[in-house]
Amino acid sequence: MSKKTIISTISGAVAGSMIASVMTLSFVGYFDNPERDLSDKEIILSQSVPYSNVGEGFNAISTETEKKELSVEEIAKQVGPSIVGISCTTPVRTFYGTQNAESIGSGIIIGKDGQIVTNYHVIKGAQTITVNLTSGGKYEAKVIGGDEKTDIAVLKIDAKEELHVAIIGNSDEVEVGSLAVAIGNPMASELFGTVTAGVISGVNRSMVVDEREMNLIQTDAAISPGNSGGALINKYGEVIGINSVKLVDNSAEGLGFAIPMNEAVPIVQDLVKYGYVKGRPIIGVSVRELTKEIAYYNNLPVESGLYIMSVSEGSGAYKSGLTRGDIIIKMQGEAVTTATQMNKIRDKYKAGDKVTVTFIRDGKEKTVNLTLTEDLSGKKG
Repeated sequence: MSKKTIISTISGAVAGSMIASVMTLSFVGYFDNPERDLSDKEIILSQSVPYSNVGEGFNAISTETEKKELSVEEIAKQVGPSIVGISCTTPVRTFYGTQNAESIGSGIIIGKDGQIVTNYHVIKGAQTITVNLTSGGKYEAKVIGGDEKTDIAVLKIDAKEELHVAIIGNSDEVEVGSLAVAIGNPMASELFGTVTAGVISGVNRSMVVDEREMNLIQTDAAISPGNSGGALINKYGEVIGINSVKLVDNSAEGLGFAIPMNEAVPIVQDLVKYGYVKGRPIIGVSVRELTKEIAYYNNLPVESGLYIMSVSEGSGAYKSGLTRGDIIIKMQGEAVTTATQMNKIRDKYKAGDKVTVTFIRDGKEKTVNLTLTEDLSGKKG
C-alpha cells in the first residue's frame, strides 16, 4: 500500500537545509481540544457561503455578468502584481540554543490599504514578516488576525506605492476540467512569481491537514513548498482559491489543493473587523472516544460515548456542571459516539444558543442544558 502524506506548502531553511511541514493523511474530524491519539473520524463537508456575502470588506469584487476568458499569459500579467512573496523569521530551539529559522510563503493583495491574505501556517510563530512586491518593494508586515482552524491569516503593510488588488471570484461556480492557474513563491525567493497552469481536478475535497479538517479545491497546477498563501485563479483572472497544501504519494503526481474563496472571505472579514473569527461556538471539553477495550480496562459503565478528559473553566460545559470522568452519550437527543458527531451537531448552532447534553455519571444517566460559548482562542489580548 502506498504511503500518502499531506505537505503544507510553506518551506523554511535552517542551517542550509530545506524544511517542510509534513502531516500524515488521516481522515479525521476536527473537534474541541482533540486528544492526539484518536483516529478514524468521520469527514464533514464545510458549508460554502452565499456569493452575495462575499463582497463586504474587499476593494475589488468581480461583478461582471459577461466575462472575457483570458489566456494564461493574460492571467499572469493581470494577476501577477497582486501576488506577494512572504519571508518570515521564526525563533526555534536547537541543540545550540534558540536560533532564527527563515521560511517563505506567498500572499494575495485584497485591499488598496495594504491588506494581504495568506495561510496561517505561513506566518505562525513568526517574529518578523517581510512582504515582497513584484515591483521590488519590500515592507514589514503586521498580523491583523489569524485563524489556525481554517489556516487563514490577514496581514497589513504600509506601502509607499499603489497596490494592485486581486479580483475575487465565486468559487461555488468552479467546474471540474476548467482552467486553473497558480501563482506563488515556490521553494525560494529567486523563483518569486512563478506561474503554473492546469485544470480544476475536483471540488469539495474534504480532508484533514495537520489535524484540521478542510474543504478544498483540487488542481493539477503545480503547487510547491512556498506556494502556500498564493492564488488559484480561474479562466477570467479571478482568484477562486488560496493555495494551501499538496498530497505527496509515491505513485501519484499533480495533487494540489486550495481553500475556496467563498469559504475564506467570511473568515477574512472577521479577522479584519475583530481580529478573530467571531461567534464560533465551543462546548469547552476535551474528550476521548470510548471503545469496548477502553471501557473494559477502565471498568466503565458504557462501551461507547465520549469520555471527558478535561473541562475549560468558564465554558458552557463548566457552568453546566460537566466534569472529568463524565461520559457524553447524546447531544440534542442524538446519540454521539465520536467527537465529530458531537461537533457536527454543535456547529448547527451559534455561541449563546442552548443545547442539551446527556451523559453518564456514577452509572446514572443525566441531562443538562448547556449554553455554547464563543471560541476566543484566536482573539488577541
